[in-house]
Parts: sequence; C-alpha cells; structure tokens
Amino acid sequence: MGIPRALPTTWGVHVDIRLLGEIEVRSAGRPLDLGTPQQQLVLAALIVDARRPVAIETLVDRVWGHDPPANPRPVLYAHLSRIRRLLRPSTAPDGGTPARIERRHAGYVLDLDPELVDLHRFRRLVEPLDDRQRDDRARAAALAEALRLWRGEPLAGLSGGWAAQVRASWHQRRLDAAVRWAQAELRCGRPAAVVSAVPDLAAEYPLAEPLEHVLIQALHATGRGAEALHRYGLVRRRLAEELGADPGKELRTLYRTVLIGDPTPLPRRTETSPRGDAGLVATAEAPTPTIPRRALPAVVAAATVSALALRRTGCDRNAIAAPPPSSVERARQLFASAEEFDQQDRTPDARATVLDAARLWGELIALDPDRNAPPLAPAALQALTRAGVDFTVPRPTLLDWLADPTRTPYPAISQVILLRGWRFAAPVSLDAVVRAYEHTPGTTSPRAVTEVHTDTLKAAVLDHARTRHGTQATDFGQLLRA
Repeated sequence: MGIPRALPTTWGVHVDIRLLGEIEVRSAGRPLDLGTPQQQLVLAALIVDARRPVAIETLVDRVWGHDPPANPRPVLYAHLSRIRRLLRPSTAPDGGTPARIERRHAGYVLDLDPELVDLHRFRRLVEPLDDRQRDDRARAAALAEALRLWRGEPLAGLSGGWAAQVRASWHQRRLDAAVRWAQAELRCGRPAAVVSAVPDLAAEYPLAEPLEHVLIQALHATGRGAEALHRYGLVRRRLAEELGADPGKELRTLYRTVLIGDPTPLPRRTETSPRGDAGLVATAEAPTPTIPRRALPAVVAAATVSALALRRTGCDRNAIAAPPPSSVERARQLFASAEEFDQQDRTPDARATVLDAARLWGELIALDPDRNAPPLAPAALQALTRAGVDFTVPRPTLLDWLADPTRTPYPAISQVILLRGWRFAAPVSLDAVVRAYEHTPGTTSPRAVTEVHTDTLKAAVLDHARTRHGTQATDFGQLLRA
C-alpha cells in the first residue's frame, strides 16, 4: 500500500524481529538462521507474547495443534535450547539486555523489548487509547508508519491453526488501521492521498466495505463522482457474486449522496473508552439515519413524505419541496460522462455510469415527474441512441413522450433498457417496441420500472427485430452486441 512516508523512526536497533511477513530475526543487520519451520513456530509463539509467560501446554498447542507427537515436551525443549543459542549473541538497543528465554513457574518467557518486534510496534502505533491524544495529522502519520511495517502475509510459510488465527487477527487490525488512516487524511483535507493509496489495499481485501467506503468518499471529494459511482457498482456486484448480499447501510447511504451530487460528510472520529469497550463512540455529528434496504433514497423519501403532508393540508403541488438543485444537473453529468467513456472506448465504465444515471433519472421522476422528467429527456434519449435504440416518430414527439412519465410508458421502458445495460447490434425502434409491448395479451401499460415485465419486453424487442429487420434471431441475447 503506497502510504505517504512519515518521519523516520529515530531510535537505533541492533536486533530487528519481523513477523509481518516471513518470520525474520536480524542481528546487527544480518539475518539469523531460524532453523526448521517447527522451530520458527516455537519462536513465533513466544515473540507474540513477548515478556509474558506462555504455558508449555499453550506452546504445544500453537506448534502442533490437534496432532502433537506422542511425547512433545522433549521435542519442545530441544527447540527452546536451540533458540536460546540463536539469541545469545544478540544485543538490545543502546547496549541493553540481550533477548533471552527464561523458565518461570507459569511457563516460558521471551524477555526482549517489544519495540524490537514489528508486530508490537504496529500495535503501539495503532493503539486506540493513544489515538485519543493525537490530532488528525499526527494520527495519520502514526498509522502510516504502522502500515509500512507490513512486508506481506504475517508468519508467511508457517502452517497450523494457530498461525492461521494470528494471520486472520492481524489482517483485521491492518484493515482497521488503513481505514482509520484514510479517515484521518480525509478530515485533514487530503483525499488525493487516499485515492492514491487505498486501491492497492482494496485489491487485497476485495470484500472490505469500510475500505471501499473511504475510497468512494475520497473519489467524490476529488471531483471524480463518476468513478466513485462506478466503484460502488463494482463493489455491489462483487458482494452479490461472492456473498449473495447487498452493500451495507453506510455504503448504500454514501452511494445515494454521491448520486445526487451532495458533498459527502467528513468521516466521524471514533474513540474507544478507557475500558476498551467497542461501540462507545464520541462524536459531534449526528448518527447516520437508518434507511430500509428497499426504501427510496433519503432525498426521495423525505420529499415524498413532505408531499403527502402538503396534500393533506390542501397546499398547492408546486409548493412541494424540490430535490437539491444539483440533482437534475448531476444526472445530466452522469449521462455526459457515460458518453465520454463511450467515445474513449471504455465500454465497461460507460455501462456502469449509464446505470447510475438511469437510476438517478428514475428517482427524480419518482420525486417530481412534472418538474424533473422534461429536462432529462434529451440526455436519456441520447443514451438510448448510443445503446442502439432508434425511433420512427419525429424526435420532438419522442421527447414529449419521455418527458411525460405519468401518461406514457416510454420513461419506464427506457429506464429498464438502460438499467439492464442492453446494447443492440441492430437498430431497435423504441416506439415500435413500446407498441408491441402494450399489445401483448394480459399486459398493462407500465408507468414505473417495477411495472415493466422484462420477459415481455425482451419478447417485444425480438418480435420487432424479426418483423421490421427480418432478423433470424431466435434468442434475445443474439440481438445484443458482444
């Protein structure tokens, strides 16, 4: 991860012990031969609990797990003896006491300064209790220093259940530290640093929503809203494919904020209580509101409630609170960005951006069709044209139909075409498809996306392609561009 460099650590070290990667002990700059993987496990089991007794039974369990040898203690003693000889010539910082293994009543203790161990330095740098004493710049610098200690998979090359548990635990700590670093950078007004550093780490943790959250925030803060929306689309698809789940509440809320073009709030600073209780958060900002998974975006839901209240009191419809002025313009920008991506042959980016534009278009229509549909009709028609959709009626007529979602099915059917990402190999006339759809027995004319039956729409497109263009296709997929 390309975390910006902080000031270098100033204390001198003659012994350097590394667990955040392959286990390594360096004395006076030279690596020591740590012996067999089993002996390395014994050493690692003591280093993790430096200056704390580790019971013999615990050492046996960490090294052999559920399959120890018939008499493990002599083997363990032999490993400990070799490790003692290994550490004997090493010295601590400033000529201090050498690292050594001591036998105590409670077990064995590796007596060495924890500052010699990258894992313990990482723990100190990211410690939440110390974090309360820092401002955001100091916090970001400390977390960046901690993240630079990682050289790879912790205890790389060592097998067994205990090593796997250590790896999982420290991966989570690394992820938490990266998110806190990014949040501190955002509060310091440095989103570009987050955009530069986080993608590489996100590739290592593809299902980590908090990491994606700060990255999308940073992209939006640097004026790269289309990329932020595209990133959200990638995350949503990845979660669906890997976990069969949707993004969580916070990520969905952020997506809606980016979609309507509002500025994203700065990440809240969270603090852990002196007892280390999780979830005790001190913050000046109001908590993020809970939004049901199937609800309209917050701006749409709030305006809908306001509309109902005004109608009950007999107020004029024009008095209903409109969405933020940026919302319609934001939709136009998304449609324009998609067109630019198409011109640059960035088809995946174009499709993802059109999807976001179509979704915002639909939400604005749901909020206030009379006000929001007309100004977005030209941009929507342009997007349909790029998708291979044609028309046989005059353009002004089609624009009138697209601008009138409460009386015509054109906006709803057009939204489905864009939301599905369909791109046709041969021209498909929108008016002819709508006519074929409405003439399908048992089908009503849709006014909302939820009322459009996709299978019926596919059949209408296929029928149109056969009758108007003489297409021999027997399957809808054959009409789409590769």
